[in-house]
Amino acid sequence: MKRLLPSLVLTFGLIACSTEEPTGEVQYTPGAPASASYIASDATEAEIVGIVQRLFDALEHGDADLLREVLDPDVVMKWSEARDGMTTFGSTDVEGLAARITSSADPLIERMWSPTVFVDGPLATVWTPYDFYAGAEFSHCGVDTVSLIEYEDGWRIVGLAWTRAQPPECELHPDGPPA
Repeated sequence: MKRLLPSLVLTFGLIACSTEEPTGEVQYTPGAPASASYIASDATEAEIVGIVQRLFDALEHGDADLLREVLDPDVVMKWSEARDGMTTFGSTDVEGLAARITSSADPLIERMWSPTVFVDGPLATVWTPYDFYAGAEFSHCGVDTVSLIEYEDGWRIVGLAWTRAQPPECELHPDGPPA
């Protein structure tokens, strides 16, 4: 990993300094140059965290339309689960997640806290611990990493990865179980 990091930094630096126009359907014109610290303003952070919260609202209310509103149609969703000394991996897509949330008899309650947000122009990343309940029953906890891109019509989630574990390998929400 230590040998890979300098290569990644150099590669991203070369891409960032490229004078070629980006290819794709949407081109972003930033309102201000990116900060070297990548720390979002309070307003931008609130907007980005709000998009992630809307994803969680879609889960809880079984709202597939809201889910499709916040997720890019080509979103990549991956998870890893540590259980009984084994780690497994999986993935889903928008329609798979939509089917899951609309068929659940219980509300799927995911809660985050203390999110860390980094932004560079139209790219944002959120890293946050979370816990997850099916109705009143605790299921798992872990960390979510969410990648977002700001399109002309607003921020959308383009990547979502999460861990699934059981305490003490992960924390529960500091406010206790959901009300």
